[in-house]
Amino acid sequence: MKKRVLFIYGIAMLLTFAASAQQAGKTTGQVKSGKGEQLPGINIQVKHSGKGTVTDAQGRFTIAVSPNDTLLLSGIGYKKQTVPVNGRDFLELRLQDDETALGEVVVVGYGTQKKSDLTNAVAQIKGADITRRPVSNIQQALQGLAPGVTVLDRGGAPGVSNATIRVRGITTFNINSSSTSGYDLGKNDALVIVDGIEQRMQDINPEDIESLSVLKDAASTAIYGSRATNGVILITTKRAKAGKVTVNYNGYYAWQKSVNKPEMMDIESYMREQVVAYTNAGVAVPARFSETSIQQYVNATDRLKYPMPNTWFNTMLKTAPQQSHTLSVAGGNEVVKTRMSVRYQDQQGIVNNYSDNLSEVRLNADYTPLNSRVHIGGDINYRNNSNQKPTVEPFNNMFHGSLWAVPKYPDGTYGLSTQGNNPLMFDEIGGLSKQGIDYFTGSVKGDVELLKGLRFSTQLGARIMYTQQKNFTNAYTNTDKNTNITKTVTNNSLTEVRNTLKEYTWNNLLTYDRTFGKHDLKALAGYSQIDNKQTFLSAYRERFYNNDITSIGQGANDGTKSNSGSDAEYGLRSYFGRINYAYAGKYLLEVNGRYDGSSRFAGDKRYSFFPSFSAGWRIAQEQFFAPLQHIVNDLKLRGSYGKTGNQSVDLYSYYDALTATSYTFNGVPVAGYRQTTLANTDLGWESTTQLDLGLDASFLDRRLNVTADYYRKLTSDILLNLDIPATVGLNAPPQNAGSVENKGLEITVNYSSKQTGNFRYNIGANFSLNENMVTDLKGTGPYITGSDIDPRYIIKKGLPINTLWGYQTDGLFQTADEISKYPTLASNTRPGDVKYVDRNGDGKIDANDMTNIGLSFPKYTFGLNAGFQYKEFELNLLIQGAAKVDTRLSGALAEMGNQEGFTHEIYANNYWTPEHTDARFPRPIKYDLRNVATSDRLVIDGSYLRLKNIQLAYHLPEAISKRALISRSTVYVSATNLLTFSKLNEWNLDPEAESGRAVYYPQTSLFTVGLNLQF
Repeated sequence: MKKRVLFIYGIAMLLTFAASAQQAGKTTGQVKSGKGEQLPGINIQVKHSGKGTVTDAQGRFTIAVSPNDTLLLSGIGYKKQTVPVNGRDFLELRLQDDETALGEVVVVGYGTQKKSDLTNAVAQIKGADITRRPVSNIQQALQGLAPGVTVLDRGGAPGVSNATIRVRGITTFNINSSSTSGYDLGKNDALVIVDGIEQRMQDINPEDIESLSVLKDAASTAIYGSRATNGVILITTKRAKAGKVTVNYNGYYAWQKSVNKPEMMDIESYMREQVVAYTNAGVAVPARFSETSIQQYVNATDRLKYPMPNTWFNTMLKTAPQQSHTLSVAGGNEVVKTRMSVRYQDQQGIVNNYSDNLSEVRLNADYTPLNSRVHIGGDINYRNNSNQKPTVEPFNNMFHGSLWAVPKYPDGTYGLSTQGNNPLMFDEIGGLSKQGIDYFTGSVKGDVELLKGLRFSTQLGARIMYTQQKNFTNAYTNTDKNTNITKTVTNNSLTEVRNTLKEYTWNNLLTYDRTFGKHDLKALAGYSQIDNKQTFLSAYRERFYNNDITSIGQGANDGTKSNSGSDAEYGLRSYFGRINYAYAGKYLLEVNGRYDGSSRFAGDKRYSFFPSFSAGWRIAQEQFFAPLQHIVNDLKLRGSYGKTGNQSVDLYSYYDALTATSYTFNGVPVAGYRQTTLANTDLGWESTTQLDLGLDASFLDRRLNVTADYYRKLTSDILLNLDIPATVGLNAPPQNAGSVENKGLEITVNYSSKQTGNFRYNIGANFSLNENMVTDLKGTGPYITGSDIDPRYIIKKGLPINTLWGYQTDGLFQTADEISKYPTLASNTRPGDVKYVDRNGDGKIDANDMTNIGLSFPKYTFGLNAGFQYKEFELNLLIQGAAKVDTRLSGALAEMGNQEGFTHEIYANNYWTPEHTDARFPRPIKYDLRNVATSDRLVIDGSYLRLKNIQLAYHLPEAISKRALISRSTVYVSATNLLTFSKLNEWNLDPEAESGRAVYYPQTSLFTVGLNLQF
């Protein structure tokens, strides 16, 4: 692998160096705006040659020239300018604002548009804003950067991301699949397109990203039709520019720590609380909790003989390193341009035996013959990813069933709880699960100008992924030398998985772009086809000779072995088009349409049409607005309406499926097959219609920019299992029936200061409101999942998806008289027990009294980013948060010591006793969970405000850098998740984590040192 990377690297350098020529002289200079502000990132080329450069952070540049050369200056938002050198050694240049461009070019579906011409809701994020936060995947880096984009960062082990992205809320649900997180919401993921090809976001190196666009309304997403209901994320990767060869190194080394570390109740408080719990239960108090024993444990110095009840978070969690290094080479001339990058990333776990290692290479090239109408480009990306984790993950047992166990004795053996558990033992000798992924994407694209303004392009892309997993469970025996409790895993075992994915995409576009006087016309017609094939294979064997032999063929070849596998295939064929019209740069119109056909459906449901319309009015360009332009520099009103779809139904849902069964014939067992669920050949698309009304405004010489959007989208035809006559004899099939509404408001405000001496700053803020509600279940439901001891969720008309469901409470019973006058949940209720509210007044507490007790998805999200630059120093901040969201505690966190689990310090001396009747928590009762039934007492406000990232950078002065042959040099330090304000802090829980038992790999904070170099 390394030899191939070096070979490709060498070829790329030869191509780009060959395109450069040596020059006899050079000139330096500085580029400023018409207002005198220094302009970084301005392209400077020597006219009629392939030589060029880009201005640095202070607008300075150096370029090799001849005395009679002419320079061509260009930059987004500024008019192009030609400047003769005339033998000068220093040039001070000024660029004027391009009033027609009004800012950057925004990437949209199958093309680009000027920001001033946009009639849709599109958020664009620059690659530099993404890489400012050193994270292992892009999803995390998007938090707080764009309104309407909710990123739920729930941590994840090395190589595994638990971050999910939701664009403008949750649109659908799956009532046939649920977990402790509620009903399955996996079909709400946004479509991700990278350079025209669908890919996974986590497979992209952040350092390779030029820009990222989030398409949010139907007018911007309808061009992607049946895959666009949940929004579309377009990623454009970096490409070489004509000019000298540039070499960039971007790397960092970081230290990871768990964001939160739950604290166990101190030993004396815990032991005395257990005495109360056993006494309240009316059972004998174990000898361990006698007064003599309590004193022995509290005063002990020998923790091997008198272990603490739970020290697992202090024992297991550690500081771990993470590093990433990217090296890129780019260059070329007006004919050939090439860029190649290589990356190495290594992330160790904050718990032993978790790790992830990644190596990848990306190469792209562009070929445009001089005076030719033809352009050819290609992209290749290969990555190899390997990670491992313990086969028996320890996090559940760090909370549950592992009390009073010595983590590890000096002789290497392990202590055991009464249940035979020890998280450290499971982690170190329980076995390892290893996964390797080889991932390849590639595409070749060509376009030709057929006539003036008319171009045809075609792109063929491939995405291939091979995944191999080996999940090996060790055989071992361990005896606790203190208690003689023994844990034995008699048989070792191996489950091996091999999956493949091959997807091919073919895009064809015909575009037309002409201006006729005051009329600007752009048109697009396209055809696209996607073919996807997947295979799944797994095998199981046990009783290997020892724990070191992990080849599947070496396990026992008997009745214990098993294997399974499946194949899957689907396709999508699409015809689409778009027309953009502008009159006098003031009146804007866009029409989109896509006709999609999917193999997931049958008959006349196979194809569907997804249209959209949008319009804009640039009021600031009107003559009557001229007197106000010194106050409001630009003002645009826009609106859109359209329809998109969701084809994410299970494959082959419309087929009559048969499952294996057996029956008796003449007294003999016979194998056979039978149908269990009725097929629905009329199964169709989920569809979403969306209205968007927006406003874009600029003030203070366009230094202050405001964008606001109101949207309302209705998703229809969500799959439900409607009742069918029992005489059919089969289970009901899914049918298109349910509806969900999302409506909300998004606001973005950005301000860039004037340059004052050597100081400047910029501040950006965004705010989103999303209201989600189930509007129709066709008379079915409500659908409820969960239990009394774990979170319970409901899908019901009039409530948000996955609303937390349970009892309302009214404090604690204080007297027997109060109990006698009010219904109770359990018999033998005593003072100090929870008082559950009889909402329907029927004189009893049961499921009919349950109600909405919390929201599992935030109603409000917000972000604030700020950058301050003084001379060579730069400080960047990102603050992010969410509000009106709740977390339901369960398991040991909620049980307050009533079971054999972790007991949080928050309960210490804060539970009801006859002497402490104003306590926050009810009385503990050993092995009795009456006071922890699912209710609002166990729901904590999950709102939070977090300093997500802070970075301090120093840009080495150009004069010093160039002595080392370095064009730019930046060193920085940063910290992520540094400070959090949340009510969950007192529970030592991360506010972004989902409801439940907190048995997940913790989210981490990073403390980073980084270096960016350009040669």
